Amino acid sequence: MSETSRATIEAAEVTREFVRHRASKLRVIEVREHGEVLGGFLSRQELEHYRTLVSREVAVFRAGEFPEEIVTALEDSRGKYGVGVT
Repeated sequence: MSETSRATIEAAEVTREFVRHRASKLRVIEVREHGEVLGGFLSRQELEHYRTLVSREVAVFRAGEFPEEIVTALEDSRGKYGVGVT
């Protein structure tokens, strides 16, 4: 994403000029108040990109940290797919 497709805007300005900013070609608008990030707005394209990334996230656990429901599901599936059967 190019730097021209993003902006940082004060919260008061977003409130006054929301329709103008929503209709802009910006893909990301970071909203700040007194220099602190409050949140932001994403274009439809950036929102879809975000959703794709979130759907690809992977949780990583150490062997002793697996949640009980995962351990149970793994144990219940033993042999179901031809794995672990002797």
